[in-house]
Amino acid sequence: MEAELLPDIQKVVRPNEHILRRHGIALGKDARILDFGCWSGRHTYEYLDAGYRRVVGFDIEDHVSLRQDADRDRFHFSAPGGTYRIPFPDNHFDFIASISVFEHVTNQAEAITEIARVLKPDGATLHVFPSRWRPIEQHIFVPFGGAIQGRRWMSLWARLGIRAGGQRNLTARQVVSSNLAFCATGIRYLDFEDIDALWRNRFASVEYAEAAFIESTRHVSTVSRIMHPLIKALPGFLGLYRFAHTRVVLARRPR
Repeated sequence: MEAELLPDIQKVVRPNEHILRRHGIALGKDARILDFGCWSGRHTYEYLDAGYRRVVGFDIEDHVSLRQDADRDRFHFSAPGGTYRIPFPDNHFDFIASISVFEHVTNQAEAITEIARVLKPDGATLHVFPSRWRPIEQHIFVPFGGAIQGRRWMSLWARLGIRAGGQRNLTARQVVSSNLAFCATGIRYLDFEDIDALWRNRFASVEYAEAAFIESTRHVSTVSRIMHPLIKALPGFLGLYRFAHTRVVLARRPR
């Protein structure tokens, strides 16, 4: 999401609040919130800055940038081996969210099962992540790199000079090796049918909230600003956005 112009508490919190309201969900300030795939802890702190009091972060690795050492108990990491086991009891959280996380989750079935386990009945979970067929894969910058990951495809773009930020001084051969390794271990894009099956196998209610996401980010995202009037006038454009840009999964457990 292109949210650099927003105050910190609005980068994730305000759009998520808007999406939940659009789908009839009210999130109180005392709600137990899990920032799934918290990485540096940035979004965890955004929720805290917005007045939510019971927020924790979880990731499989520790990359958290603590504001103060006392905050360390707020962040939790998986057991050795990088499993997606969330270290909380069943039925614990009111709301679980992530942004640009699920394209990195190598075992999505395990992760979704864990999210369902720790979410309370009547709780909600919201996840925003890039689509497999996004024209430019956002980590390696290879066109359609989320879907086409063969050596010849990677070699073509490396020879044409396509580089991610840390690859500028690498040879084309080195870039290809780096990108193939990252595709094998760092990203995993699924087709819509696989995404839908995984979530529906574990949740009674699964919705796709891209329209609300576009509406909530149209003031800060060029793509959302373009798509917002188009999907209102031509609803078919929403399917194109889902296919080639972003997916937004909103799942709920029944009471």
